[in-house]
Amino acid sequence: MLKRLLLAVAVLACALPFFGQRPVQAATDDVTVTLHKRIFRNVRQDYSDYVHTNTGLAIDPATTDETEQLLLNSTYGLNGATFEIYDTTQWYMAAQADGQTAIEFAAEFDAMSRRDALKWVQAQSLKPFKTVRTAAVAGEDGVASVALPRKVEGRYAAYLIIETAVDHDVLLNVDLEKKSSPMMVVLPVMHPVQTTQSLREIHLYPKNVGYVRDPYFFKFGKQVSGDEVRLKGAVFALFRYAEDGTKLYLSMSMETDLKNRWIASSTPLKDDDVDKFISDADGLVNTGRRFLPSGTYYFEELQSVTGYQNDLTETSVKVEIPESWTDEADNELPVLINGEAMDETLQGTVQPATITKGRPRVYNTQVKPKEEVSTKPSGNLPQAGATVSVGLMVLGVIVMLTAWGLQKVRKRA
Repeated sequence: MLKRLLLAVAVLACALPFFGQRPVQAATDDVTVTLHKRIFRNVRQDYSDYVHTNTGLAIDPATTDETEQLLLNSTYGLNGATFEIYDTTQWYMAAQADGQTAIEFAAEFDAMSRRDALKWVQAQSLKPFKTVRTAAVAGEDGVASVALPRKVEGRYAAYLIIETAVDHDVLLNVDLEKKSSPMMVVLPVMHPVQTTQSLREIHLYPKNVGYVRDPYFFKFGKQVSGDEVRLKGAVFALFRYAEDGTKLYLSMSMETDLKNRWIASSTPLKDDDVDKFISDADGLVNTGRRFLPSGTYYFEELQSVTGYQNDLTETSVKVEIPESWTDEADNELPVLINGEAMDETLQGTVQPATITKGRPRVYNTQVKPKEEVSTKPSGNLPQAGATVSVGLMVLGVIVMLTAWGLQKVRKRA
């Protein structure tokens, strides 16, 4: 009897370290969620044809599906995007108790903006269950994977995924408010074709657009008369200061993946690699489709219009681009040119009313014509020719008198 008791105690002692721990086989109760972060290249395009419904399956690069082809060909993977994942299982269970289906529950969150979803999370005092950041994986940019329990307290789980940040890049900004909707994943996610089989690997394609702005201003001249006129033909280059203070000009090389190229140049006016912006007949200096992310930039006047002084310093035309289109209260955040708000449309075109108004303005001063030196004779002084003639006459008289005097002296002798 004693031997049996000692054996039982020994067995119990060996088993104690495993009590309260998750069984090894529980790993099979996880699902792997893989995020493929995509960003649209053309920030001004119409996205109505680019709607891709997440099915949970990975998109094959050789796909023949038109919407999937459009998504892959019109976007690229974005590294450095951070996503926070929240366990919302208890809210899902409460919704089920109220008769709501999984589709209806997920739809409520899918309809939220990113800001509204974050406010909901804060109101519930939720902390992130997992946090992931996209990176390059197996040659694909913008990928992040995370293992999540299929069930919580014996019930199928629900997870809210929200994009919270993107790594800062002075060459590229991402608009977190456009196309970056929260995603609610309610388990199990069934295979779209083999509908009786649930997915253990779920692939999602969160999307958003690049955040860029296109500044402009109007070039005016202040005439000597006091009038203001629009100046055509003034040449400008756009530059920014690097973190080390280096002055970098916007290059002619067109951007790739929404990134511009910036170069140093000691002779920007003559440098063919520096992009030039020339004022048109309305005085408009427009960056057109050379979009810029948030930051501070300057237009430098390289050559003024004939008859006007190039009197701007290199920082006379300051451009300030905010970090987003709107603030937290949804108030517009305009681009500032020398502190003045710039009218702007999402399409990036300068409207006729804005051209008529002609603001913001940057001025040059007209060169004052030099006064001509007068060559007309005054009433008191003889002309130069007359002065010479009088001198010659006097000299002639002196010569004659001298000759006459000498002749008289000879006769007396």
